[in-house]
Amino acid sequence: MIKLLESKIVTLPKVYFITDRQEIKKIPIGIPYIYGDESVEKHLIRILEYEVLYQSAKRSGYKFNFRKILEEKGFKDLEKFHFERPVYMDYVTEGNINDDPECKELKSLKEQQLELKDYIRDSSVYVDIEKLKNLKVFPIWLDTVEKSISTNIHNYSLYNPNMYNKKLDGMYGGIVLSNPKRNLFNIDISGSIPKGASSNTLAMVKNMAESFYADVLITGSKTTLYPYELLHELNIETIYTENGMGNDQTWFRRLVSSEVREYNTVIVFGDNHHPGYPWSNEYNSENKSISDEDGKKLCKWRVDKIISFHTTSNTELAGYARWFDTKNIEYIKDWVKYLED
Repeated sequence: MIKLLESKIVTLPKVYFITDRQEIKKIPIGIPYIYGDESVEKHLIRILEYEVLYQSAKRSGYKFNFRKILEEKGFKDLEKFHFERPVYMDYVTEGNINDDPECKELKSLKEQQLELKDYIRDSSVYVDIEKLKNLKVFPIWLDTVEKSISTNIHNYSLYNPNMYNKKLDGMYGGIVLSNPKRNLFNIDISGSIPKGASSNTLAMVKNMAESFYADVLITGSKTTLYPYELLHELNIETIYTENGMGNDQTWFRRLVSSEVREYNTVIVFGDNHHPGYPWSNEYNSENKSISDEDGKKLCKWRVDKIISFHTTSNTELAGYARWFDTKNIEYIKDWVKYLED
């Protein structure tokens, strides 16, 4: 479906809404669009309405009460209209995961930074990575990830000097299009991972996967693979209930041993918990202890490089990367600190 986002309250900028990935190629180059699920259309319109009114009020140069402006325009459900300051959590990776973690409040944000665009987050749609980087939404280590997996799927070509050139009638070379390998994001959402880290990572990864031609692998009590073509089915709001917050072996093992997959870079977020341990939960029924060596023999997924995001260690491999057989490993240090101000 392709449709223009329209409002009955204000005139919106011309932005098209697309729910079918195949329809994207019908949009002329340069025309702005948002790709997402049908269910988010009304929310996108509301965000655009807020932004248009907010920017108009700012251009006036006068002080204004934005909530009052919204009420005068007919917005009724404003009880949820507020800004929240983020928190970070002290946590451990072992022990009773049901214990309540201690939460500490971050330093106050500066008054002049309180702009609407800085607080809008919607993970159900495609968001331009460059825009998010300019808004400083992503942490400083994003550039490390981007440099490692920035496959340009639109201009992926090689020059072959031995190709026959029809126009020149000779072996003068030419451009050959090649099929790039996909990348893979693997996120552990089990209870031992601090919720702040896993939820923020999920939101970031869903958006990054679109730009970096990547599949997404979610590991909790069970493991679910979301191929690049089906990323729109990854619902951040329901991911914890759908996959559970335990540790999986059975589903992970079935996925990696069932078929051959080729990945350029695998980016793994997790802690010491790994698929070789015989975890027991409602989803797992074939559990047994499996060594890393045997796990690598079972795994049919071929990986060129691993980028490891371990929540507590700068030198250990994130657990669910242990079955991927490659010596090309990069460890991201102190990445959880991005939750600090």
